[in-house]
Amino acid sequence: MTGPSPAQLFRGRKPSAYQAAVVLSGVSALLGLGREVLVVKRLGISEANDRLQLALSITYSIALLGEPLRLAALNLLQRRLSARLWAAIGSGIAVAAAITTVLYRAGAGTVPWNWVLIAGTAGAANLFLAWVLPRSQRSGPLLPVHAVTVMPNLFVVAVLLLPTPSTEAFATRVVGLFLAAPLLQLAALAVLSRFGDHPELGPPLSAAEGLRPIAWHAAGAVGGQAAQLLMRTALMTVPGLLTGFNLILRATETLRAIFVDTYIASRVRRWASGERITGPAVDGRWLSPLALATIAAGALVLALVWNGRPDSDLEKLLSPASMMVVIGSYLVLALRVRYQSLNTSAQPMVLVRRMAGLEVIAALAVGLLSALPGAPVALLPWIVYVAKPAAGLRLVSSQPNTGVSLAPEA
Repeated sequence: MTGPSPAQLFRGRKPSAYQAAVVLSGVSALLGLGREVLVVKRLGISEANDRLQLALSITYSIALLGEPLRLAALNLLQRRLSARLWAAIGSGIAVAAAITTVLYRAGAGTVPWNWVLIAGTAGAANLFLAWVLPRSQRSGPLLPVHAVTVMPNLFVVAVLLLPTPSTEAFATRVVGLFLAAPLLQLAALAVLSRFGDHPELGPPLSAAEGLRPIAWHAAGAVGGQAAQLLMRTALMTVPGLLTGFNLILRATETLRAIFVDTYIASRVRRWASGERITGPAVDGRWLSPLALATIAAGALVLALVWNGRPDSDLEKLLSPASMMVVIGSYLVLALRVRYQSLNTSAQPMVLVRRMAGLEVIAALAVGLLSALPGAPVALLPWIVYVAKPAAGLRLVSSQPNTGVSLAPEA
């Protein structure tokens, strides 16, 4: 009896497309960590870095509006898009980015005007990317498209390693790279659109029908946007706290990019064909109402009890506000998987309206607490990163795996 040939052994160990995509995401994550190290090494956890982080918060906050665009794009995967809908989307992106930029500029203080404008434009570019990416993921090819989504960190790190004459020039370069990255991604996706599958799509919806899901998703995103603006402005009152908070937040977003967004990208094609199966550990269905309430209550006690003004860099990094992000990270990621699977090629409008209401309620709570003298600042991220996703998981748990189908008629 002979054993398997080397070729058979090689075939047996060939990684799946998802595993290869995870590797790409992991490499990107390491480079993203290197990017943060380069920034902190050059600027430290300081007021100078706080100015940079506030400018980048403009990009981040505008990019939050990419979620309703992404969800609406998932809703419409099986339909062609009309020119009127494209025009409406483009106009909406420009208006949303301009309003957010102006609002941040009002409280930006010493942040340079050119940083504010570049960061606002970068946010708009990220919104366009969020709108076109689901269709690229639906059509494929999976690995090249995924490589485009994770390529910015390689580009950013390579450019940041080049010498700069001053810390001001270095910070300006960081802001500029956050604009250059999505522009390169959009160009690469345009090239890849010539390849992969091109399934037959249904006739385009009218602009009003196409905008209906976007409007409800956007209503929720506006609530999330307001909560982020109020929360980050409050964190800015303690020197260095916003920088430490952002570093922890980006670490959790790196894990999301490696595992969760890669998982979603690999499932979009299946979800578009009607499959909605996800593992309970992935989408949080194993968490009972009691477990969700226990997590939220425990984090609330921590936010109330762990108080004081952080002095050292380590205390700013591992502050109570940052710990709310850590505690709620799984809840946020599980909700993301479940909600996006329910929205692919369907319109669960009742659920969408309820989720929009949850976002608005959370924003109102953040606004009230941020105006309350003496309220622990950690309560604000507790609302955004623990209480809100816990409530969201309860909402989606009652949603059946079907919605109003948007697949083309036979």
